[in-house]
Amino acid sequence: MGGEATPAEARAWQQGRCHCGAVRLEFVLASHKGVGCNCSYCVRKAALHHRVPAGNFRLLAGTEQLSSYRFGTMRARHLFCRTCGIHTHCHPRSAPDEVNVNLHCVDALQDVHIELSLHDGRGWDA
Repeated sequence: MGGEATPAEARAWQQGRCHCGAVRLEFVLASHKGVGCNCSYCVRKAALHHRVPAGNFRLLAGTEQLSSYRFGTMRARHLFCRTCGIHTHCHPRSAPDEVNVNLHCVDALQDVHIELSLHDGRGWDA
């Protein structure tokens, strides 16, 4: 399974969470595509990004548990659980009104083939 989600999946909200469960979220899965980024931060946290419009993302629990990290231009907001340290989502600088969900936080997708692509975050400013 790869590429675009089936019509039923595209309408379904997928649920995700951090490791300890304090932060819970849901989003509409548009495809089985994930993006790895090779910037100095993303390569270390090994997140698998899936971008969704802000209207297709809901934070269900854990707002008070979230911490954010910003670096470089300070435009992107990388969010993680302050209890277990897991990166759940971010607001990327290239699309601050959208949300990159970390697909590694979605249990239902752990056994689904995700089509991977690479964003060259290291060379983005060049």
